[in-house]
Amino acid sequence: MFLYNYYFKALFCVMAATVLGCYTTPAQQNPLFIISSTKVYSKPGINENAIGIYARGGFAKEIKKLSNGWSLVIVENGDTGFLPSKFLTNILNANDKFEKDPKDFVLPDDENAAYGSPHLFVIGAAVKGRAIFAKNKPVVKIYRTNQPVSVSYLPYNNDGLVNVEGGYYEPEKMIYIPKKFLGKKLNFDASINEFNGTSNTQLKKQLAERIYEMSWLENQANNLKGVQLFRRYAQETNNLKLYNETAFEEFLLIHTRQQLEFEAQLKLHQNNPATIIIQGKKMPFFLSDSNINEITLSQKIIKNSGNNNYPECGIEVSAEYVYDNFKIYKSFNDKLNYIPEAYFKNNEIALNIAGYQIDSSTTEEAFVKKMGSILQFSWFDAPHIYTINDSDAAAYVFYFKEGKIVKMEYFFYC
Repeated sequence: MFLYNYYFKALFCVMAATVLGCYTTPAQQNPLFIISSTKVYSKPGINENAIGIYARGGFAKEIKKLSNGWSLVIVENGDTGFLPSKFLTNILNANDKFEKDPKDFVLPDDENAAYGSPHLFVIGAAVKGRAIFAKNKPVVKIYRTNQPVSVSYLPYNNDGLVNVEGGYYEPEKMIYIPKKFLGKKLNFDASINEFNGTSNTQLKKQLAERIYEMSWLENQANNLKGVQLFRRYAQETNNLKLYNETAFEEFLLIHTRQQLEFEAQLKLHQNNPATIIIQGKKMPFFLSDSNINEITLSQKIIKNSGNNNYPECGIEVSAEYVYDNFKIYKSFNDKLNYIPEAYFKNNEIALNIAGYQIDSSTTEEAFVKKMGSILQFSWFDAPHIYTINDSDAAAYVFYFKEGKIVKMEYFFYC
């Protein structure tokens, strides 16, 4: 858990008590916004040593306003420094006068910009993001090569920490990574050329790991190219465990290279309406009340009391029919009942989608081979989980574990 008050009060006492003591006033309880890009200095004065730089929109905790137009502040990573008081404000406004943010950041009009605000890209592989103001500084997230991250304060010390998530409005979500792992976006092809041209063992390993992670953020062709390079590197360095562990990733990318256009996917579903098979009896995916009455399995009925936390999108749920391995959301429309979640156990339930039957015997390899052209997935964030759009308003999600189908979910987009 983040200790927000610890950051903005006790932390300063630890770091700056020898300078000013724990000086606070009621007006200093909240962080202030940075109205225009400014450097932060070790002492008040533009000729002093600069320790970092802000982009407009960053935030700082003002500890003391000096009489010479400068303020002592705690910056976003807990360091202390000085900046001109005129750059601190309680609120940002479109009419503010401010300088364009510096090239230390990737800006919205840059060629490789990913965000509409200042940001940078992760340039290391599997970089650990830590909650530095929480007990034991736990790792809370892993960042991948070329992943964009929002940045509003950048220390000049290469080992300094940078806030890449959370902030003024989300202090409990603050995450930090070292500055040395941030920079401008790496070029995929240039990285491959550098990998092929070096004999430095350590650099080759570093590049292989970065290329592997970049490949998952690139286009489909580069996905496969990067993973295949990484697997060759693992084989050449006799890392057979890694080589074998990534075999399925190459298989997955080979079978998902050729994606159907969205209109073609819709046509595929229209020509092959989805059906559910329960206890061997085929039914339409959207069940009628009479379909539900034909199910002889034991059930528990939960009425919608208004506090059931049902999805806000899609149908309005009047009741929930709960069975051992699946449930049905009953609609006020007697022909729009559907199964939002089902576990594939004991051959109790099966789903036929786009002409392919999915049941408890379905393997992940067979599923990918057959459905690869319509699968969506995010391998690093959610491996072995696949989404298939049913239309522009809904989708199926399939979960696999140890090569076998486990669960299906169905949801409506908002």
